[in-house]
Amino acid sequence: MSGGQTAKLLLAFLGLYPVVTSAAWIAGGLLFRLFDERPEPQEPQGGWPGVSVLIPAHNEQSVIGACVRAARQIDYPVFEVLVLDDGSSDATAAAATAAAEGDPRVRVVADPVNIGKADRLNRGLRMARHGLVVITDADTHVDALALKLLVSRLLRSERVAAVAGAPHVTNRRTLLCAMQIIEASAIIGLIRRTQAVAGRVGVVAGVLGLFRRDAVVEAGGYRAEMATEDIELTYRLLLAGWHTTFEPDALVGMQVPSNLRALWAQRRRWARGQGEVLHVHLRHLVRWRQRHLWPLALEGLGSLFWIVLLAIWYLIMVLLFVVAGVDVPDVSAFTLLFSWGIAVAVVATIQVTIALSLDRRYDGRAPLALLIAPVYPVAYWMLSAAAALWAEVPALIRGPASHRVVWDIPREDLAEQAPAES
Repeated sequence: MSGGQTAKLLLAFLGLYPVVTSAAWIAGGLLFRLFDERPEPQEPQGGWPGVSVLIPAHNEQSVIGACVRAARQIDYPVFEVLVLDDGSSDATAAAATAAAEGDPRVRVVADPVNIGKADRLNRGLRMARHGLVVITDADTHVDALALKLLVSRLLRSERVAAVAGAPHVTNRRTLLCAMQIIEASAIIGLIRRTQAVAGRVGVVAGVLGLFRRDAVVEAGGYRAEMATEDIELTYRLLLAGWHTTFEPDALVGMQVPSNLRALWAQRRRWARGQGEVLHVHLRHLVRWRQRHLWPLALEGLGSLFWIVLLAIWYLIMVLLFVVAGVDVPDVSAFTLLFSWGIAVAVVATIQVTIALSLDRRYDGRAPLALLIAPVYPVAYWMLSAAAALWAEVPALIRGPASHRVVWDIPREDLAEQAPAES
């Protein structure tokens, strides 16, 4: 293949990738919505099994009380709540104990040593009294019906090891927060619906997920050296032959970063974690016996390759037209570029509109996020692309660190930000 043909193929990939992936997510999301969403939980034969809810926490004094109070309101017959205080230097344990108000279903387990979220969760798994375990973050509030919906979804098949819940943004006072409403629906929600059609959701996130404890323990539990321990555990469950799925009606309110510093720190960690996971597991994913996971691997690698290729293309354009002073292309080239931009904008608008429509029954005000949709791809995608180039590419090359990851991401004080009504 000549250099010119290679360049044309790369440009075709650069132009078509966002359109094709968006169309795939839309189609998959609609298929899941039409054939697999059941808004009412179905009680399993033999009744509801017991569930242990694990809430790892480190310096969460400002938010842990609301999280515990929400957990106590869960509509489920038999469950326990374990607040796992991982060496907090503030009054996290005291705030959790006060919010429990002597409820025997709640145990606050305080440890003065910060060993990291992964190891803390592994200890919590050993302490849990039940075979089904829910993991949720300390700055969330779980919907009352979430556990029934998660358990109902998991028990549809003995092959399912984990079910991802549906996060929804509750702090919405800034433009950044509003853009994350779009992300939760148009990106996370549609992707998980699409992946759930095949029973292979790539991320059962720590914000809310239900697991079979035995499957997690057999897979080796959480790995302390991984930046995103939840993504890595999901991949190991899938590689072990388990299925993972998604329950869009199992709602959990979450507070998202409201300033650029916190958002950048979060996206860098996510990007680093994705790169580490691909570094560790790519050689297993490409094997023939794991061919059912190839779409998941291609999605991760394809997105990263597209970002890198786009950055190289922009760099070449700058070097040619600004530094080297090459003549600007004729009008037809700009017409083609403008037409591509319009096509991407149209597809993206359709994707966002469908995604927010699917979530409207959970959140009547979600469609208001369409007002800032034009800003989303310009500002927000650039931030995510920068994080991928900054953190994911190096992590893909060198892999995870040799030491355990501790709680080193700064937490915003979001306690005064009132949750939005659903």
